[in-house]
Amino acid sequence: MSVSNAQNLWLSKLWDEWLTSPVISRSNADAEVSGLLLGMRRKNNTFTTNRLHVARRLSGPGKVRLWPLTSYSEKFELSVSMLTSPSKKPSVKFTCPHEILVLPRTLKTSWSWLKGLWGSTGGLYFPKSGYYLTLIISDEYTSSVTRKILSRTGLTWIERRNEFMLRNHEDIMTFLYGTGMEGAALDFEERTIIRSAKNKANIASNYDTANIARSVKASAEQLRLARKIISSGKLEALPEKLREVIILRLKYPDETLEGLGKKLVPQIGKSAVKYRWTKIQKITDEKLQGG
Repeated sequence: MSVSNAQNLWLSKLWDEWLTSPVISRSNADAEVSGLLLGMRRKNNTFTTNRLHVARRLSGPGKVRLWPLTSYSEKFELSVSMLTSPSKKPSVKFTCPHEILVLPRTLKTSWSWLKGLWGSTGGLYFPKSGYYLTLIISDEYTSSVTRKILSRTGLTWIERRNEFMLRNHEDIMTFLYGTGMEGAALDFEERTIIRSAKNKANIASNYDTANIARSVKASAEQLRLARKIISSGKLEALPEKLREVIILRLKYPDETLEGLGKKLVPQIGKSAVKYRWTKIQKITDEKLQGG
């Protein structure tokens, strides 16, 4: 499979997860719909977009429809129509009251609002080097609102003209997790580790594909275990020597076990780091099973 085909397949999986992700509450549905609509081109009570997946998320078939889950569905009517033209891309027009564009009040609903906004304005890209997540905003009012909501996330957003951008690996991971796309976050992490490992191997003369594959798999498993420990609130219960390697792995996701050992004070060898991860896995399994 070519790089471009693999990229397209990954992006397709990303949007499928965005489209089918569950909504946990009515307030979250309200916030996501508000973000979706505010990111579209609008005039009075009419909103238009050429992102057809937005129509499926908002009012399409099946359980993924947002509109019936909102507090607005019983008060207002949502009108949906397809616009086609030989010279333009097909687009979707929504007509609904402008007053439903209510801003989120909490960080929890802010993530839902950003999930909607990203659906109608955002993207995630892997150029030849690096990666970045964007929100491209079309008007000053939406920019000012977005700026306010983004400040709640604690992430390092780069703003230029009509675009808000994340270029930091951990920030992109946090955004994907925050907007409920855990599968995309894990896939993104694996892709970045693989890319980093390959870049390092291309510089070295003793390129070894098998070693890279093992290193990538081990790093990905350790990162998932580290995040599982942190999300369960069990980090502080672990011995200090084990906490050290967990924190280092989160800070250096593509580093080898030998490299992690050299960053410790005092330094330890690869086998000692590997032994610590074995202990972390065993202790964590016992603690998580035991609550």
